Amino acid sequence: MADANEAGRGRIGAQIFDQVEKLVAAEKITRSEAFKRISDQTGRREGTVSANYYRIARQQGATLQPRGRRGPGRPRGRTGAAGSEIATAISHVSSALTELQAAVRRQESDLTRLREENARFDEIRRLARRVS
Repeated sequence: MADANEAGRGRIGAQIFDQVEKLVAAEKITRSEAFKRISDQTGRREGTVSANYYRIARQQGATLQPRGRRGPGRPRGRTGAAGSEIATAISHVSSALTELQAAVRRQESDLTRLREENARFDEIRRLARRVS
């Protein structure tokens, strides 16, 4: 019974591999597009189709690009264009915060000056009431 299960699983993977290879060769499409089409035709998930394809490809000794690391040990952060855009945005925000900080300091200084002037005017009003 185990032989029948193993043969069934192996056959599906081999069929998927053959289908992908035929689509890529005949229609000059990417493997990703072939995975999507086969997924749509069979009702299998695209990830399942690609996993089967690459499992058979590795078994046949195909030279593939290294797989990306997965899981908690995976490095965090962005690189490339997206990372550059984020760095630019952070720089703009930092600049804006520096300008805002300077504006708040100027406003505090103006408020202090206006309070002092108000106190002097109050003193002048008090003295003017005495005289009248």
